Amino acid sequence: MEALEHFDPGVAPRRALWETIVEAMRRAIILGELPPGLHLEEPALAAKFGVSRIPIREAIVRLEHEGLVRVEPRRGAFIVGMTADDVHDVYELRQLIEGRAAWRAATRIDAEGLARLEALCTRMDEALRRRTPAAMVDPDVQFHREMVAAAGSRQLLAAWERLAGLISTILGVTDAVRYGSSPNALHGHQLIIDALAHGDADRAEQEVRRHLENGEQVMREAMSAGRAADGAVAR
Repeated sequence: MEALEHFDPGVAPRRALWETIVEAMRRAIILGELPPGLHLEEPALAAKFGVSRIPIREAIVRLEHEGLVRVEPRRGAFIVGMTADDVHDVYELRQLIEGRAAWRAATRIDAEGLARLEALCTRMDEALRRRTPAAMVDPDVQFHREMVAAAGSRQLLAAWERLAGLISTILGVTDAVRYGSSPNALHGHQLIIDALAHGDADRAEQEVRRHLENGEQVMREAMSAGRAADGAVAR
C-alpha cells in the first residue's frame, strides 16, 4: 500500500475519480510495488486515497477487467500482477492493431491528420526540453490513438481503446525511462509520420512495429529495475 501514490481522439474527457485511482494502482502493480497475492482491503485503500469506497470498488472492477486483479467471492480482491509475458502479450496486440492501422492510415490520411500528429510530437518534444517527462504521456497516448483513428476503422479503434488504460500507464513508465536514457525518444514517432506522409503503407506498418518493439524492451527494463529494488519506492 505504501507504493501507491469516441471517434475523436483529440478530445480528452475529464478524468473520473476512479480513473485516477486505477492509474496509480495499475502502475504500482506493473512495477511490482503491489505484489501478486496481496489482498486489497477497500477501507485501507479508501483511507489511502482519501475517498469513499465507491470509487475504490469501481477501480477494482476495472483492474479485474484488465486481468491485474482477481476477485474471489466472500474473500475479496487480490493482486494478480503483470509478468514480462503479459507485457509481451500487450505489445503483441498493439503491433497487430497499430501495425494494421498504420498501413490503412497511409492510404487515406490527409494533411489535417498529419498536422495533428506533428502537433502531438511537438508537445512531446517541448516536454523533453522542459525536462518534464510526465508531460509526454498524454500527447504520446493521443498520438497512437490518432494514428489508429486515421485508419478509418471503428473496430480497430474499439480494439485499441480496450487496451487504452494499460497503454497509458505503460507509456507513462517507458517515457520516464526513455527520457533519462535517450534524448531521441521521439525519433520513432517522426519516422511513422514520414511514412504516412509519403503514403508508404508497408513502411508505416514496419516503423510502428519497430517503435513498439523498442517500447517493449524499455518497459521490460523498467520492470526489472523496479523489481530489483528492495521494496517499493513511494510515488
